[in-house]
Amino acid sequence: MNTILINSLAIVFAVSTACNSGETASTGEVQHENHGEMTTSAESGNPQFKDEKAKNVYQHYIHLKTALVKSDVKEAKAGAEALNKAFSSAGNIKGAALAAKIASSADLKAQRNNFDVLSAEVEAFIRKAGLKSGKVYKQYCPMAKSGDGAYWLASESEVNNPYYGDQMLHCGEVTEEIK
Repeated sequence: MNTILINSLAIVFAVSTACNSGETASTGEVQHENHGEMTTSAESGNPQFKDEKAKNVYQHYIHLKTALVKSDVKEAKAGAEALNKAFSSAGNIKGAALAAKIASSADLKAQRNNFDVLSAEVEAFIRKAGLKSGKVYKQYCPMAKSGDGAYWLASESEVNNPYYGDQMLHCGEVTEEIK
């Protein structure tokens, strides 16, 4: 019984330490931004896009991300379906297929497991389209994907983790501001 308790405490400590360490996976450099702490007011990037199609893709991506943060499978499906249509309208077949894969799943873990690849596709799409004003925050959680880490995009600097939701809501950090 004591061994189970000690092992459980060790796991909790390891997860907590890794999440709040402030080190990036690629460089190991300490970041002094949002080390996962809860903030009372987040800086809003208020991104405005040069292209209406990019605006639609990003808007539906944020819908999906927010649903994953809230661990809402049904709303995540709806957001992914809308994102699929937005990518299709923009002629981005790869993005549409990635969104469709998430939309076809009724399992939160599977939806989250595919979110990093979709996030990379959305990032590439909005970078190519360009921002008219504001910024998008690229965020990273070192614990996501079984400790491999994963990125996502947000309109605010406050970290709200789509890979863990309430389990580790503010685990992560801002790694870049896309302008």
